[in-house]
Amino acid sequence: MDPTIDLLNQLIKNVKNQKLILSVSGGIDSMVMLHLLHSHNYHIEVVHFNHQKREQSKLEATLVQSYCEKHHIPYHYYLIDVLDHGNFHHQAHILRKHYLLQVAKEVKSKYILTAHHLDDLLESILIKLTRGSNLLGYAGMQPIYEKNHIFYVKPLLYTSKEDILSYAIKHKIPYLSDESNEQDTYLRNRYRHAISPIMKQENQQLLEQVKQYHHQLSDAFIYIRKQSILNLVDNQIIISKFKDLDTVIQHDMIAYLLEENQVEASYEKIMSIKHMLLSKNPNQSIRLNHQYAFVKAYDHASIEEHEHTEPQFIELKIGENHVKNMGVFTFFHETDTITEELQKLCYNKLAFPLWLRHRLNGDTLTFDYGHKKLKKLLIDQKVPMNKRDQLWILTDNDNQILWVEHYYLNKSIGQQNTLYFQIKKEH
Repeated sequence: MDPTIDLLNQLIKNVKNQKLILSVSGGIDSMVMLHLLHSHNYHIEVVHFNHQKREQSKLEATLVQSYCEKHHIPYHYYLIDVLDHGNFHHQAHILRKHYLLQVAKEVKSKYILTAHHLDDLLESILIKLTRGSNLLGYAGMQPIYEKNHIFYVKPLLYTSKEDILSYAIKHKIPYLSDESNEQDTYLRNRYRHAISPIMKQENQQLLEQVKQYHHQLSDAFIYIRKQSILNLVDNQIIISKFKDLDTVIQHDMIAYLLEENQVEASYEKIMSIKHMLLSKNPNQSIRLNHQYAFVKAYDHASIEEHEHTEPQFIELKIGENHVKNMGVFTFFHETDTITEELQKLCYNKLAFPLWLRHRLNGDTLTFDYGHKKLKKLLIDQKVPMNKRDQLWILTDNDNQILWVEHYYLNKSIGQQNTLYFQIKKEH
């Protein structure tokens, strides 16, 4: 099993000095992983889960605990209590990951190891080909990946089931077989029992070729992903640059942004977003879920939190006014404050009280030369669509627009009186 140890040393820097969390079921794969790492004097801690679905679960727990006690290996035991309804395997996976992360935090480890092997890799590739995926998905499982500063490692990934069995026999490793692995209820088992044996009969070097296929696709994905990230600017797509990129980079840039925000990156979704980005309409968005939207605003596009801004009407009093999503809006008629710090509105007559609100359809601005729709001004200023409805507008009681946040101050209503105001963001 030297290739497994070589792989582990490649995957984890200074691995002998690291504490490793092993997920051990009591089956042959995880018991071989446990024996192998213990025999090479790695610092390991074992986590075992009882899913309370089979009578054999108690025997598996006893086996793993006895092995750990005999070899003085730290042992953590958890009961997995999954609700009767829903996807059992998905819920159990979430709970196992939760407890593994909990142990990793308690013992200050960054590495969680599972016993997936080369035959598992073949089955995963077949499942991805059946269900659809991206380039990395079609490559199958990766020997290591990182999420939230935790590394998930599969040191047996390039070791065949046959070699694992030979190792277990040679070293007389105790293990229990999970009878559920023989049931064809699950898709993976159907591949294992029906498809994989036929493929192996056709080509005795199948697993070696699977490994080569896995490496080729993984290497291609890594190169493409590097190019995708290089072409993003602060996690934004620059559309004028995006148009000239190769198709595969375009698709992966979109996929990367979706993945970064934990949004499913289906082919159909990527194509829909790409069509939006390459269309002539300068302001568009696509809802991704209840939280996010993919927003195109002129030459920039990115994923943003979806905000539905209801029109608000806030009556202002002289002095400070605390406004949600804005800060403090202060106005007064006379001031000793240095006027350069304030915005100054001159007027002959206004209908008080003053109001703050968001924009409405038909809003019109007044200039010395005439009138202009607020919508037209914002288009001319290339204000992104998703920002327009968030702008604050100051009006008098007759709905005359006096000021638009960042973009407009009414200078056509006289010079007899002066009103001072300022905005301070609250932290």
